[in-house]
Amino acid sequence: MCGIIGYIGDRDAAPILLKGIEKLEYRGYDSWGLATILDKISIRKGIGKIGEGPSDPLELKGKAGIAHTRWATHGGITEENAHPHTSCKGEIAIVHNGIIENYQELRRLLSDEGHNFTSQTDSEVIAHLLERYYNKSKNIKNALLATIKKIKGTFAFLVIFHTDPNVIVGARKDAPLVVGVGEDEFFLASDVLPFIEYTDKVVFLDNLEIAIATKNLLKIFDFKGKEVKKSVTQVAWEVGDASKKEFAHYTLKEIYEQSSTIKNALYQDRMKLEDFCKAIKGAKKVFITAAGTSFHAGLLARYFFSKISKVYCEAILASEFGQIIDWIDEGTVVLAISQSGETADVLHATREAKEKGARILSIVNVMGSTLDRESDFSLYLNCGPEIGVAATKSFTAQLVLIYLLAFTAADKPVYVNKLKILDKCVESILKVEDKVIEIAEKYKDINDFFFIGRSTHYPIALEGALKLKELSYIHAEGMAAGELKHGTLALIDDRTPVVVLNPEDDTYHETLSNTLEMKARGAKIIGISNIDNEVYDDLILFPKVEELFYPIIEVIPLQMLAYHMAIGRGADVDRPRNLAKSVTVK
Repeated sequence: MCGIIGYIGDRDAAPILLKGIEKLEYRGYDSWGLATILDKISIRKGIGKIGEGPSDPLELKGKAGIAHTRWATHGGITEENAHPHTSCKGEIAIVHNGIIENYQELRRLLSDEGHNFTSQTDSEVIAHLLERYYNKSKNIKNALLATIKKIKGTFAFLVIFHTDPNVIVGARKDAPLVVGVGEDEFFLASDVLPFIEYTDKVVFLDNLEIAIATKNLLKIFDFKGKEVKKSVTQVAWEVGDASKKEFAHYTLKEIYEQSSTIKNALYQDRMKLEDFCKAIKGAKKVFITAAGTSFHAGLLARYFFSKISKVYCEAILASEFGQIIDWIDEGTVVLAISQSGETADVLHATREAKEKGARILSIVNVMGSTLDRESDFSLYLNCGPEIGVAATKSFTAQLVLIYLLAFTAADKPVYVNKLKILDKCVESILKVEDKVIEIAEKYKDINDFFFIGRSTHYPIALEGALKLKELSYIHAEGMAAGELKHGTLALIDDRTPVVVLNPEDDTYHETLSNTLEMKARGAKIIGISNIDNEVYDDLILFPKVEELFYPIIEVIPLQMLAYHMAIGRGADVDRPRNLAKSVTVK
């Protein structure tokens, strides 16, 4: 889940690399590092905030280089473990995203041959393997091919060589790597975001491919060394989309973007939408798979496809997908939901399903991502870059697209039209922020929260709890309201805040009864509803809408609550501890 970027061209590399890893911080921010090459390979790295350390990384000279921002997997958060890592003589430098599963075996082998290791990371073995094979062949391509044959696991890595300062190389296996194509320059990175201000022309590397670039020539090869011809794709994201604008944090900006998120998610190609629906309705079995926030969207998709489209389906966590693989066959459709399109567990699940003959459909934000390219059909969220680690606007976009699919499959254009005016309600709910701030201030020192709801509100309860955990580090549990009496009531006392998702629909009275059970045991009740009730100690009131649409409306104040609780507790909202946005390791 680290972020990597490389550059080669006529510009000074260091400023591009430094700005690039700042834009990749959502992939990891434990430590950072840069390497450039002029007469020799020079390195600056550190822990903590990017660019801060004993020496200025902008002092690095050279027109080619690589950089890294780290989410630690092997080894502690130390300067020694920060990338780039080098070979014994410092003539080869690498940055790596992924996990080398057989690194211990390789480390012993290389140590026995006389290689000296200076870090605890798995990644460092790549530099020493490249040194080993380059010393034998004196050929960069051959050394690269020999190295990737030796390592097992997931990787996207970039390399510069002292012996050839005019070349940068990269390789990918089950981790993302894209190439930005400029005028006599190339950018190699985890995604387009760190170079989008320089070029919107991109070559997407497929799995098991390597790239070798000089400033004016790019060649792509497969892992057997055969050259592969690739087309250049023009991506649509604007540079401005990745700025915070007037907001204090990306997370708050992205919460406030959700009225436009709804409109953008509805911009879908009609033919693709109908083909997508036909595939779902024509399947013998439908499984939805996702992870994290996207899985909560998947739970709602299960409900809406069953209730509205009359399609029976199951939602399975991507990390648990292997447990139902025997049910997958050629009559199965697997719908994968992912913001990044690079989540390792989701990709593993869809690849397993594909091997069993299933058709893969995806809902994804990043066009050209691995999931997009490996799917039979894809629909795009169109919500632009989401920088905040905690998903907000992408979740809303996923819900909108799920509604659109359900209504289209059921041939209910009236509801599609109602969906199109929902953005006005979102603009209205954003006005509750002052009330949310008041509630956050009241409860910011509490360390245990519960979120409850029934039916479609249950996945939103799960999502509200997840947001609070991610952003404010408060223990929070989301659950179905009817399950309280099966154990959880034992945890309720007069210090316990409970967020109750209870708008006026067919679940209202049953959920209110569950709320009264907690109130009788002293709980502090925070109501999320379109109507007031005396049982609530605090209320976030939102406008009445079509009952089906309440999940979209009620999740927004929960996102705001998590944000303001985090601010009140002094947490780093955009960079929650121990987390990264794109989970590219299993």
